[in-house]
Amino acid sequence: MTGFVRDVLGLRSSHLDGDWAIFPLESGRRDYFEIYGPGHADERLMTAASDGPIAAFAVDDLLQARAELEAAGTEMVSDVIWAAEAFGNPAFDGFGWFFFRAPDGNVYLLQQDGLTPQDGAAPQAD
Repeated sequence: MTGFVRDVLGLRSSHLDGDWAIFPLESGRRDYFEIYGPGHADERLMTAASDGPIAAFAVDDLLQARAELEAAGTEMVSDVIWAAEAFGNPAFDGFGWFFFRAPDGNVYLLQQDGLTPQDGAAPQAD
């Protein structure tokens, strides 16, 4: 899959090892196409609750979005993961995500990038 993304889609990797590849996207400073191999075991980044691809959706307020999903009875697969805490890097302040299982049985991810437009956040639709 890494070769396809690099050679066919034309994306350049910013991180590449046997079990994890990151391809930054032009849509925003924290927008990525990521590939996790079967040996990748960091539950903060890729949950074992899924055996297939996981689509990630960006939200402005991660905690509010989680509360709305919980109120609707959605199964939470992980706690909220704040990148600055998880990786000990304050540059990731405000960047967080969590995994949930939708009614279709698949696992998805919601994330907030914590960036302002001045920081390089993608513009939001009105």
